[in-house]
Amino acid sequence: MITTEIATNSRPSDVLKKAMHIASYYGFDNVEKIATHQKKYSDYLKQNEIEKSSSLSSVKINAERIKDNTKNLEKSVFDDEIFSALKMAVDCNLLPSERPVLIHHSNIDANNNMLKFELIATGVKNSIAEALILKTASAILEEIGITKNCVYINSIGDKDSALQFARELNLYFRKNINALPAQIRHLIKKDIFSVYNQLNAENHQLLENMPQSMGFLSDNSRRHLGEIIEYLETGGIPYKIDNFLIGNSNYYSQTLFEIRQIRDDEDDDISILAKGGRCDEIVKNMFNINVPAVGIVFEFDKKGVKKRELNLFKKSKKPKFYFVQLGYEAKLKSLLIIDTLRKANIPAYHSLYNDKLASQLAIARYLNVPYTIIMGSREAIDGTIIVKNMNTQFQNTIPVNELVNYIKRIII
Repeated sequence: MITTEIATNSRPSDVLKKAMHIASYYGFDNVEKIATHQKKYSDYLKQNEIEKSSSLSSVKINAERIKDNTKNLEKSVFDDEIFSALKMAVDCNLLPSERPVLIHHSNIDANNNMLKFELIATGVKNSIAEALILKTASAILEEIGITKNCVYINSIGDKDSALQFARELNLYFRKNINALPAQIRHLIKKDIFSVYNQLNAENHQLLENMPQSMGFLSDNSRRHLGEIIEYLETGGIPYKIDNFLIGNSNYYSQTLFEIRQIRDDEDDDISILAKGGRCDEIVKNMFNINVPAVGIVFEFDKKGVKKRELNLFKKSKKPKFYFVQLGYEAKLKSLLIIDTLRKANIPAYHSLYNDKLASQLAIARYLNVPYTIIMGSREAIDGTIIVKNMNTQFQNTIPVNELVNYIKRIII
């Protein structure tokens, strides 16, 4: 079970509010709130030739087809919750989308009466999606008092990588059929990865020589995982590679991850604080559209949380800054910049998935922010950052470690 241990001095309703507040710093928002701004925003970008129309805009999703696609699927807690949030995005016409969408969503599980909180990033193919999800999740855990945790991560690669891995597993299990527990032998034909997962749960002797997914990754899949790890290292997020973290290839592609509490004693039970992965296949199988998606799910005790508190459409103070990043080195350090601003209670707009300078500056103009914070490759290497006044066009280059103090001086 995914169980997040809440700090003893925090009520579940307060934890939920903190989670939504922290998520907003990293660009995640309530589904309904995003929907109210999405059309106006997209129209502006098209009118100014910042964004071209996509074929996705003409895609219509059939509700009956969704029902047919999901009624026979055996889904885990993670699958159910991600599907719930994605379904809401579809209902609000946010999917399929021409632009990336960052969603936070919460609901109460009718089966176990637990509060679920999930983060989903759709429309982002590259590794910044996983990095953004994991950084936001880590910040939420830190805010609610859970600081001793670690990201466990693995990759089953793209479709071809996963198929090759599955074939090797099939051969291995058939060669060792007599050593397989009788009750799971029938699963070899049905779902080879479920055999893998059950053997791992039992710490079975066959694990010792079992093929591992890392050995079958394509160059692109290996590069994708390497970039995520680089983001984690740059952001100071503890991580470990877990070769036995495997999902269902019909739902997942590329990366899977869990955030676990660090145990004081090796004999203690493993406490999974949050669980997620890249779920492009869930979107494809359930909605018949090719939209990349990454998600993570928390599970909390719901005691005292009222239904009206689940997805509050909360008005927040409009940020005065838009953070612009350009180049891989700057993107690597972007999460640190946002985290620094968050800890100083300075909200800033950003589009970390956007690689184009002109597009980011156009969005800043649309949002009518008085200042932009800019980091390019040179600034990332030099440890500096640019703060630009959008009205006067005056800009100043300062050391990154002086950013917060500089901002506080200019906005007083």
